[in-house]
Amino acid sequence: MEFAEEVLIPIVAIISFFSSIIIFIYMFFTYRSRIRMALIERDKDASIFRKTQDRSISLRNGIVAVMSGVGLILGYTLEMAGFPGFVAYLGMVLIFGGLGLISYYWYVSRQSTNEELL
Repeated sequence: MEFAEEVLIPIVAIISFFSSIIIFIYMFFTYRSRIRMALIERDKDASIFRKTQDRSISLRNGIVAVMSGVGLILGYTLEMAGFPGFVAYLGMVLIFGGLGLISYYWYVSRQSTNEELL
């Protein structure tokens, strides 16, 4: 009886995981096609599905990732200096991630003021 439980539980878990992913993908595409068909029937524009490329989002994510990496390095040095590991890592990642977001905000506001002057 224990053997059946040891074998069936992982099999059921794996099958449910992959079937939920397949169902999610199926529902996503069928819902999207239904919306597009409804837009076509009403002679509406389907431009809401076109994605515009905004490079500033990639810049923001890159700055936050680099600053979080710096926070991890400083968290490691604080842990070696005697601070508790969780506090050192979490504190430094949050502080430097926030500094990355602030620097991105300054960069974007400076770019917008330069464009207004031109």
